Amino acid sequence: MNSRLLLRVAFLLFAIAMFPFPFAVQAQDNNGGKPKVFDTKVRVIDSASMFAGKAEVKIWGIHHLDNLPILLAEKGRVALDNAIGNKAVQCELKKRFDDYLLAQCVNSVDQDLGLLMLQAGYVSVDRSDVYDSVFEEPYLQAEKDAQARGIGIWASEAGGKSNDTIGTRFFVLAIILSIVILAAFGALSIIIMRGFEKVIDAQNLNIDLVGRERILKNKERTVVASMLDSEIKANKSKIEAYLVVYEEMLADIKNPQRQPKYKKAGDILQSQPALDRSVFDRNTDKLDILGDQLSSQVIHFYARIKTKPDYINLEPDMPIDEAMSLVERGINNAKRMNKVADGLIDLFDDSGLSSGYVDK
Repeated sequence: MNSRLLLRVAFLLFAIAMFPFPFAVQAQDNNGGKPKVFDTKVRVIDSASMFAGKAEVKIWGIHHLDNLPILLAEKGRVALDNAIGNKAVQCELKKRFDDYLLAQCVNSVDQDLGLLMLQAGYVSVDRSDVYDSVFEEPYLQAEKDAQARGIGIWASEAGGKSNDTIGTRFFVLAIILSIVILAAFGALSIIIMRGFEKVIDAQNLNIDLVGRERILKNKERTVVASMLDSEIKANKSKIEAYLVVYEEMLADIKNPQRQPKYKKAGDILQSQPALDRSVFDRNTDKLDILGDQLSSQVIHFYARIKTKPDYINLEPDMPIDEAMSLVERGINNAKRMNKVADGLIDLFDDSGLSSGYVDK
């Protein structure tokens, strides 16, 4: 059950604002150790790669398997194409190779493309990419869920398991039937009467257990949802505080009447808000109780949260245009995360799972 949730999950974070692809990547290469982010229109090649202009971009964290049946490979390509639509994607460059780029990308509604394809079962996890990263657990869980449901590339394996299960059940039923027939010759009427009594008792007991399990499940759902809703609301408050600070810094940099503060003694830019994810990390095995839509949106929100964000030094000799661009990027990303948080809070409220958290 829990793996089914994580896999169907859906949902994360940033996108859109197109400019020529080669130029965007080159501009980021000059930023030293800072994340290299670019927005671009793409054409899908297969379930794990795309063309951006003339450059090939392979999606970080996933493998497109070779020698797939033509129909299955085409379904994977179409699934990725549909997830992107006609809009631009936003990618963070992970590594540059001679003939392609390796990047982690999100679509126009901030859904992680690698995670989406794993949930659909058309790719497998590249464990060397995700190892010891914040994405390792969601990616591996999504792959396990696809295997368990027997979808995409895991369909034949799941089918085999299903056939084995049917065969086993048929064999067991045949044995039981034989035993019943043999026993009937000895004391048919007595066995039937006692059998009916036992069946009725078992059914009554099962109904009682199911009712208790449903009550406990509803209580657990309420508790988990309330804690997650509270953490998301607290994170939203931190995002808004981040925006206040850095919008003020941006206004100072843009003010033509005076020299920006960072020009005097330098300053430090926090690349994104420092948010909490402890409640989410403790309850990843219970997210399926929230339902498919809500659990998927929650996973996509938390998949890009960093509890310890990167910091960028704004040295006094840094050009104003460069400093302005760095601050604007942090603000824009925070605004998009704030919008996703708003959507999640509304979903919790519409589902009757709101915690009633009030930030003071």
